[in-house]
Amino acid sequence: MASKLTLLFATFALFMLLAKASTFDLQYEFEEDEENQQRPQQQRCQQEFVRHQRLRACQRFIRRQTSRGPRLEDELEVDDEDEENQQQQRGQQDFQICCQQLRNIDPQCRCPVLRRAVRIQQQRTQGQQGQQQVRRMHRIASNIPNMCQLQPSVTCPFGQQLV
Repeated sequence: MASKLTLLFATFALFMLLAKASTFDLQYEFEEDEENQQRPQQQRCQQEFVRHQRLRACQRFIRRQTSRGPRLEDELEVDDEDEENQQQQRGQQDFQICCQQLRNIDPQCRCPVLRRAVRIQQQRTQGQQGQQQVRRMHRIASNIPNMCQLQPSVTCPFGQQLV
């Protein structure tokens, strides 16, 4: 009786081990497939990023919006007003170009390329900005697709890690 119980237990243990091994194989294959599917998308998004001039217009727009600070009207001189108007016009042009570039990018790549553009912008201004400005930069960039009225409507998530 004891040997039958031992044999039954050993058989059960063997089945459990085989089931776990096959589950591991399936999980490994699934993760490998998922990784292989992400690589082409990452490559496609990288190509889109380069093809659309690294979203330089978006970078400039984000930089202007982030560095824009409140100014007192009495401090402005006539030349400053002209310069500020030109800055606003350039900002509008950059925004329009940015929106056009994003419209021409595969919707699945819009957020990854925006994150990449922000990362480049952060690297350029590294040391010149605090955490508050970085958060503001992320907030502005995350809303650009909605500001451009792109479809499907999406807000790009920005966390600590940037793709």
